[in-house]
Amino acid sequence: RKQWYQRRVRGDRFLLCNGTPDPTVQSELNTFTSLSIDETKTSTSQDVNACLGDVEQALDLINELEEVMTLDKQLDITEGHEKFKEGIDSLQELIETKVDNVTFNVMKTAEKFADPDSLNLLIEKESPRVKFSLWGNLAKNPRQKSFQLETDDFQMEIPKTLANADVAVRLIHTSFDFLSPKCRSFFSQKKKTPAPSRAASVARPPTADLPPQLSATTPIPEEPATETAAEIPSEVNNENLTAEEKRPATPSEVDDIDDEDVVDLRAMSTVGGVMYLDLLKLPPQAKKVGNWVIQDITESELERIPNPTPEEEKEEKEEQKEGEEGEAAITQLTKELTWPLLNMNFTVASNAVFTEEPQLARWEDSQQCWRTDGFEDVNFDETTGQISFKSQFIGPICTFQDTYNNMPFQSWEIRPFGPGCVIFTLIAASVELEISIKENICCLNSPEDIELDGIRNKWFPAHILMQKLVAAGINVFPSEDADKYVSISVKDEELEASVYEQMALSSSAFAFSWSRWNADCGEKRQIVRAAENLTTHPVDEDMWKNYSCEPRKSYSLKCTDDDDEMFDEKVEGTQFHPDLFHCLKEGSSPDALDVLSKTSYTFVDTVSTWLFATKVLTFS
Repeated sequence: RKQWYQRRVRGDRFLLCNGTPDPTVQSELNTFTSLSIDETKTSTSQDVNACLGDVEQALDLINELEEVMTLDKQLDITEGHEKFKEGIDSLQELIETKVDNVTFNVMKTAEKFADPDSLNLLIEKESPRVKFSLWGNLAKNPRQKSFQLETDDFQMEIPKTLANADVAVRLIHTSFDFLSPKCRSFFSQKKKTPAPSRAASVARPPTADLPPQLSATTPIPEEPATETAAEIPSEVNNENLTAEEKRPATPSEVDDIDDEDVVDLRAMSTVGGVMYLDLLKLPPQAKKVGNWVIQDITESELERIPNPTPEEEKEEKEEQKEGEEGEAAITQLTKELTWPLLNMNFTVASNAVFTEEPQLARWEDSQQCWRTDGFEDVNFDETTGQISFKSQFIGPICTFQDTYNNMPFQSWEIRPFGPGCVIFTLIAASVELEISIKENICCLNSPEDIELDGIRNKWFPAHILMQKLVAAGINVFPSEDADKYVSISVKDEELEASVYEQMALSSSAFAFSWSRWNADCGEKRQIVRAAENLTTHPVDEDMWKNYSCEPRKSYSLKCTDDDDEMFDEKVEGTQFHPDLFHCLKEGSSPDALDVLSKTSYTFVDTVSTWLFATKVLTFS
């Protein structure tokens, strides 16, 4: 299976023929990134559209690497992943270099892009995943109290200290998130006891808040470790550890986060992308003197203006400077460009789904985390989707909401809908999803009352649709440590995985649904409702039967969901079977057996991907 998968990946890359390097080949990627960075640093291009096109190309390469790594982990392939992560870092550096370079080139000749009404620099461009906006204070009009951008309807107050300064404000809104993976709370908590056989403790993907199950292949059990770190000599630990193993222990792995202002990324998720807000120093502009144009030739790079130092820290620094360098240092410190609390507002992405008031957070680079402090008078208008606030902070900001606000699920059902197709219905706490699954592609049918135009009624591979749902704020995919945040029915992992596989194998001819008895039947047992269904219509209520699944046997229960109490009694005339699949075949019709025999492996794999990703048996 590994060889087939690797041949498919190489074949898909060969068929692209788009002139981009193969990101899995380190030599090709290194050549591409180094040449692109060198060319960018010497470029004087002011074409923002071309820059955004290059950014989209780099993002495609990053997504390709992340997809390969995600699929590899399901097949227990880890070879080359450290190099892949280095490649992702170099591509992110390339994106930042390109955007900073074109920003600096535009600001050097800002008059070319001046707005005719305000006479200030104003340029706004966008690509599918990036929105670029730049405002520059050329006119220095003291009467202008604020400026507004079409991007996200962003509006920002201009205080007196900035109204007379050579400054520019850049806003870059991305649909992806490169910052959260740097945060220590991004990683899932390690289990304190080893898993018996399915040790699926894998870190989350770098740019999409998804569990490892979200791949196009069925998860494969991993072998448990045979030795612990304590049993290995210390010199071996220090010399032979990989870069991933050498990374510092995260707070999620050792203890909980003590600072209540730090966002716990295990419990909260970004929704609507990240807004990178920068206050920049405007370079000297060209001057016309007669027939001559005088321009300062500068080789300096983009210069960001730091945020004002808080008063408490400023007093401490002044005391330190007074003892070290005297009055000169204090004078230099007090000359920092400062500003008061600024009124800002913006509109959240139209395709983002907020089931509760979003939590506003800012990125603290010194601590490598998202923080919720630094904002005052935060208001959210549910009708317009506008967020207004006051802050002295200028930097990356983002909106968060509870990752598990849709869990536990209220109910679920999966039923056949014609040859090689099923309908998967998931009724969550605040949203009801209906997804069509056909071979290796999926389509979101509902909800229809939410703006999901870029997702709904379009066919995607399973893992792509899952990523788009999470990015839109619909997260129904519990991670491996979700039991810390959601009350669940604790079930045996091996048994749960086996039932998902049996359901996927028989889903082309049988419908399955949530049973009210499953939550209370014990850890070593699963109870699921099933019924043969060869039509495209929903199953009649009197056709459902309960099936008991245990590690060594499965059988049809006489008890139904309509009974007042559960009683463990096998249906008369039926037998015990080793698994659910053979139990269903016992009483099935010849037509159902014929449908099962013709079911493709690709279809079974896609259905099992959704079952493993949503974990409906334990989170319902």
